[in-house]
Amino acid sequence: MSTAGFTFAQGNLSKLLALPKYLLSVIVSWFVPRAARQWAFGSGAGVGEGALAIARALRAEDPAARIVWLTGSDAEADAARAEGFEPVPRQGWAGYWATLRAGQIVVTHGLGDVNRFGIMGGRITQLWHGAPLKRLHLDSPVTTTVRGPAPLRALLRRMYLAGSREIDLFVAGSPLAADRLRSAFRVAPGAVQVLGDPRDDALAAQARDPRRAAAARAELIALLGAPAGLGPASSVLLYAPTWRDGAPDPGVPSAEEAAQIAETLDRLDAHLVVRPHPLGHGAYSALAGPRVHLLGGDTVRDITPLLGGVDVVITDYSSIALDFSLLGRPIVWFAPDLAEYGATRGLYEPLEVTSGGRIARDWDATLARITELAPGGAASRAAEAETRALAARFHRFPEGGAAARVLAEIRRLALPAAQLVAPGGVFFESFYGRQVSCNPLALDAEIARIAPELPRYWSVTSERQRVPEGATPLLVGGRAWHAARRTARLLVVNDWLRFRFRRRRGQTVLQTWHGTMLKHLALGRPNVGLRTRIAIRRESRRWSLMLSQNPHSTEQFRSSYAFRGEILELGYPRADRLARAVIGDERNPIAVRTARAELGIPAGAHVLAYAPTWRDGGVSVVDDLDVRRLADELGEDWVVLARGHTRTHGLGGYGGGARIIDASAHPDVNDVILAADLLVTDYSSIMFDAAVARVPTLFFVPDLAAYRDRERGFTFDFEREAPGPLLTARAEVVACAQEWASAVAAGPAGPGVSWLLPDRAEAWRARFAPHDDGFASERVVAALRERGALPAAGDSVG
Repeated sequence: MSTAGFTFAQGNLSKLLALPKYLLSVIVSWFVPRAARQWAFGSGAGVGEGALAIARALRAEDPAARIVWLTGSDAEADAARAEGFEPVPRQGWAGYWATLRAGQIVVTHGLGDVNRFGIMGGRITQLWHGAPLKRLHLDSPVTTTVRGPAPLRALLRRMYLAGSREIDLFVAGSPLAADRLRSAFRVAPGAVQVLGDPRDDALAAQARDPRRAAAARAELIALLGAPAGLGPASSVLLYAPTWRDGAPDPGVPSAEEAAQIAETLDRLDAHLVVRPHPLGHGAYSALAGPRVHLLGGDTVRDITPLLGGVDVVITDYSSIALDFSLLGRPIVWFAPDLAEYGATRGLYEPLEVTSGGRIARDWDATLARITELAPGGAASRAAEAETRALAARFHRFPEGGAAARVLAEIRRLALPAAQLVAPGGVFFESFYGRQVSCNPLALDAEIARIAPELPRYWSVTSERQRVPEGATPLLVGGRAWHAARRTARLLVVNDWLRFRFRRRRGQTVLQTWHGTMLKHLALGRPNVGLRTRIAIRRESRRWSLMLSQNPHSTEQFRSSYAFRGEILELGYPRADRLARAVIGDERNPIAVRTARAELGIPAGAHVLAYAPTWRDGGVSVVDDLDVRRLADELGEDWVVLARGHTRTHGLGGYGGGARIIDASAHPDVNDVILAADLLVTDYSSIMFDAAVARVPTLFFVPDLAAYRDRERGFTFDFEREAPGPLLTARAEVVACAQEWASAVAAGPAGPGVSWLLPDRAEAWRARFAPHDDGFASERVVAALRERGALPAAGDSVG
């Protein structure tokens, strides 16, 4: 196989030239109704991939459905007919009309799997064709490759984004794959559902049933022409390199390497099946002999159902390895161009992470690894364990059944929005759905206590997030998420609502916000433009009520958000746990131990928590303190607990290491506060919650003048009122921590801590936490009941 295949540059040029057709097709789609019982299927792999599994499931479930398969060749048309589907050439009028009329459209590679001009306004399911290992779509710079000026590339990017928005459902096999698809296609979390990969249903069955795996082996041998010497005891090795945007496979062996391969195959009684990527190319003529077999796309388009007949897969970055992992058999990673590929196409994670660390860079190392993997040996068992661990990361449903789940989800999405959720419930969102935390979480607990029958919905951005017992997670931007916001009786949020939300009659929106403000917010920030001012006022009009921790916050909400509604100045529900953990002027040791156990902090360690705020325009976590050096300088007795602001999640982290715990993704910041002996922050509102818990606080503010005078500015005289020292060097932080540790070791008879400011700390609590007595949640819920936002005691929910 030596002909060049598709390249992004070629495809992108075609997209740009077809722009007038796209625009005309949008207009035509307004006047052509779609047939609910007509389905259009297509796949870049022909009649195969997950689309075939879905079509078969549909035919079994609804024999009367009209199943049209958009084909690109006579061979594909014959394959569609053999399955009982109606083949229609995807190019031309017939393909356009079949796609335009279809009520449901299912693709695996791109919108060009069907007729790309007929997809506007259709309900489209994108199955994709394997779990993302290499960077996809807009996550990779090669995707928008095209010759021409920057505006042309910008237009192309907009076209890609427009195409993503046409898709109603992306299907992923695992939360990890789902997060990568969301990133690659720039879609809301709710557009991607973890349902399993339908193309792997056959593999899951083969993993469960040895007879199915034997049948796959028999089919594979038949496709190879039943070569002599390939007996029941022979090993079958599959070499399946990925596509390189038209470039040849760098793993093509030389004549000398081919001879080594032949010798190894003879010695191991093995056969090598070479499977070039359907869009790739390479001259494999040097690989000849009775034990080497070429299995190109012209022989079989979809290799996945045959993997049960393979003993070992050899690949570089192909998702075929992730499919094969379901079988729990060894994988040999062979990546001769790892550095170059990582720098051009890019990988979502280092291949060392995916592979478990064993990567061959040439055929010598590859053959040595294959020799190690003799069946039944220790190396083979270890490789199988690594493969099973890989499967656990990429397959939420290893038992299969994905086709049925996807088909059910497609049908569910066709239901009226009112049937997706129970009306009259409570909708909670914290930090745009990135966390299940803060004031909404505390209020959820109280509402669940007093009205357990009330439907409760939580906005989340990932399937990994855990919501309170009895609540239902809804992925941001999904149809059910929008339906819950439209029909909820009460919405409890701590940030902006977004997505053009309109408060409806009978709805109450409680904006709890997420902390007392030291820095200016919204309209109070310097140099706020007209568009931003309009957006701020429009947003605040969506809120019915605001929640305030103290009089200072109440005043700031009035000015910063021009909010004219009622403000409930009742304290912060999120601080209830902190207040209840205080006995006298000390934290309850049981509460401290519990928090430390949640965070994995070793017993007996001193704990310094570092929790800076974010910076406007920042593209990474704030680590002005340099936590790695801080941990080294503090010494063996200390653990540094680092927590980045929610707005910097996804921009990297603090890593780990000796005596460093990155708690940025930990769901409850209260654990961080309660676990800390000392808190170091800059301008974060965590300083006010730490005061409730009586945690001594240091302020590391090397950029104080710039932040105060140019970036945000302060709402009060921070330098005069701060309840702890303002520091500008890491050495000062270390000195303060060591002084504190020495004072603790010395006990009450010792000299104490010179930098503690008890009078300021008390004045700070009196000003900023006057209502934080541990019962704010109860007061807020009672206030909501009084205003009709929640049913009164004894009222029915309906």
